[in-house]
Amino acid sequence: MRRGQVIAGIVFYGGLVLLMASILLQFLADVLPDGTARRIGFNSEGFVLALIVAGWIQFARPRLRRSRTEWPATLLVGLVLVAVGVGLLVTDLPSRFRTLNETFLAAGLVVPYLQLPRPLPRWVPLAISGTFFAVIVLFSRTELVTGLAETLGALVLLPLAVDVFDRHILDADARPSGGRYGFYAALVLVPITFSVLERVLDPGGVLHPITRYGVRLHESFICVVLVVAYFAVLRAVQNRASSGRHSVPAGALAR
Repeated sequence: MRRGQVIAGIVFYGGLVLLMASILLQFLADVLPDGTARRIGFNSEGFVLALIVAGWIQFARPRLRRSRTEWPATLLVGLVLVAVGVGLLVTDLPSRFRTLNETFLAAGLVVPYLQLPRPLPRWVPLAISGTFFAVIVLFSRTELVTGLAETLGALVLLPLAVDVFDRHILDADARPSGGRYGFYAALVLVPITFSVLERVLDPGGVLHPITRYGVRLHESFICVVLVVAYFAVLRAVQNRASSGRHSVPAGALAR
């Protein structure tokens, strides 16, 4: 791995691990104002899911591809992640730990999806995202779907991210989507819009449950933003290194 990619990985993984340690061990408020620390802590699910998704894509997926242990290992990891999620859900641990149950449930379902060979038919990610989006729309007022908001949000957004708008993350030969910048903008603007609607405008009536559920999806958006941004940085570092190797040294043409 090139030096720039190593540095990016240290910053990304090290930064998220340090951030999660500060949240779970409750020393984030010692270095940040209480309000800021609390708001960051609310997004812990997104940070952990980003760690799992990015780590699997970068390290586990390429090592398992086309090996005899690829699918036994992938499915075993998926089952372990789901088991951790269920275990956190039924424990009496403090809420800052228990809230991660949705993260591990989502990761247990996402990891086998990420391991599928690419390219996928375009309808596959659209069908998966559309199905889970329909579940959210139709059953968002039920206790189960409300409790699994971050899980369902990840199952809507991640297939769109890695197989529709930024396919290069999983398929180096894929051509970039022309709509990816609109998708990136939506990843930032949608959660901000829901936050403004709930906390500033405070709409009532039929909009209230919609905005409330939208706010619960924030962690899913944060996860996807972090993953997409990280692999964009890795790609930029790789492209820069590649162009540098093939460039003509300064002054060479004058000799």
